[in-house]
Amino acid sequence: MQKKTIKAFTILELLVVIAIIGIFSVVAYPNITNWIADREVRKEVYETVQFVKDRKSEVESGKYGMTQIVFNRQLQVATMSPQRYLDIYKSFNSPYPNHKNNQTCGFMDTAGFTRQGQYDSEDFGPYASQSNVHIYPSAWHNPMNTVICISKDNSIKYFRQNRNARKKDTETGQWVDIFVFCSKSNSTEKTCKYNSNLENRYMIEIDRFQNIKVFKYNKKQNTWKKI
Repeated sequence: MQKKTIKAFTILELLVVIAIIGIFSVVAYPNITNWIADREVRKEVYETVQFVKDRKSEVESGKYGMTQIVFNRQLQVATMSPQRYLDIYKSFNSPYPNHKNNQTCGFMDTAGFTRQGQYDSEDFGPYASQSNVHIYPSAWHNPMNTVICISKDNSIKYFRQNRNARKKDTETGQWVDIFVFCSKSNSTEKTCKYNSNLENRYMIEIDRFQNIKVFKYNKKQNTWKKI
């Protein structure tokens, strides 16, 4: 009968394998961790983009006459009925002639808005355990928020646009509203800013028609790249 040969790793071979694993961990772990953090931020960015698109669809379908969104630690939403919108912005005897004449809205500043509290769970930052991002602007920054007004004809703008987080779009030269997302892995509420030099940052630009562009920060080139 032929004897079976039992092969096993020598101590030297085991040490070599352990050394290889150790080197791989040192080199690859930071990249993997960075990739996970970036993916988490990106996910919240596109969820927010979809949130805005859903609110715009509600207005376009006629469900609401106008919707306002405040971008902050919380995505706060207020809506106005189609009839109330006509009374304020289209009627000859508007109860709010300044808003009508200037084609402006202010968050909950005119009667007829209803706060949609069901969206209060859409939180960012340290008080939202399910969120992996800090955001700009927030309570730590000046400005403290970004507000957009959504109407079917896109004629209404926020009446305090100078208090929004804004910048000029590099393609059109027009002023747009911005909202920046930073990873909790390498930022705090204070350090999450538009002009910081942190990795894993994304930004959405929103123009007056609620067209949205998404950008990712390239740390090596110190610039924002549209994706």
